[in-house]
Amino acid sequence: MAKRRKTKHKITKHEMKEDKFVTSMMHGADYARENVQSVVIIVLVFLVLVAGVVIMKNLSSNRKKAAQTLLGVAQIAYQAGDFAESRDSLVALEERYPKSDAALVGAYLLGHIYYSSGSPDSAKIYWQRFIESEYKDEDMMLAAKAGLAGVLSDRGQFAEAAREFERLYSDYPDYFNRHDWLYKAAMNYRAAGERDKEKELLERFVGDYPKNPRVMEAKVFLAEIEET
Repeated sequence: MAKRRKTKHKITKHEMKEDKFVTSMMHGADYARENVQSVVIIVLVFLVLVAGVVIMKNLSSNRKKAAQTLLGVAQIAYQAGDFAESRDSLVALEERYPKSDAALVGAYLLGHIYYSSGSPDSAKIYWQRFIESEYKDEDMMLAAKAGLAGVLSDRGQFAEAAREFERLYSDYPDYFNRHDWLYKAAMNYRAAGERDKEKELLERFVGDYPKNPRVMEAKVFLAEIEET
């Protein structure tokens, strides 16, 4: 009677993986037993890092909320006409949270406050800071650039102001207050003594914005040009 051959058990891939996993776990357990202090230190460092990330996120969130609160207080005061209170809140905002988005909006508002209060040099500083930040609001950006053109006019640099207002008018046809730029360009050309440019822009203003409240004034200036 022939002896039955013993079939050799073939190890499956699953068994090999299980075996490697068990071996790795055993090695890990051995290492942990032999190096308890090192393992504890590693775990503690990891926990501290995780806690640090959580704390930083919370601090960042709290700082953002505090910055927004200060900006809100300043905006309420600004709308109420209390420019001194608004300015003080915005200056505090810039000092405490200079890198926040709220501080950038604050710089924009500070430009308007200082310009309205007769401090064009201070207005220029804040408007330039806002423009250099490349804040993602085109209307605010354009208003700040127009503000800088206004600063040029206040300094008596009428020709430069006129060209800047005219450039803004030409480059940004969709801006909601674009007609104001055209009129201011004409008035600055008038102040600079450039009558041909003044006439050209006033005629365009009257033709393009016939219902604007300043049309009558523009027509008076045009009549004066015709008489000279």
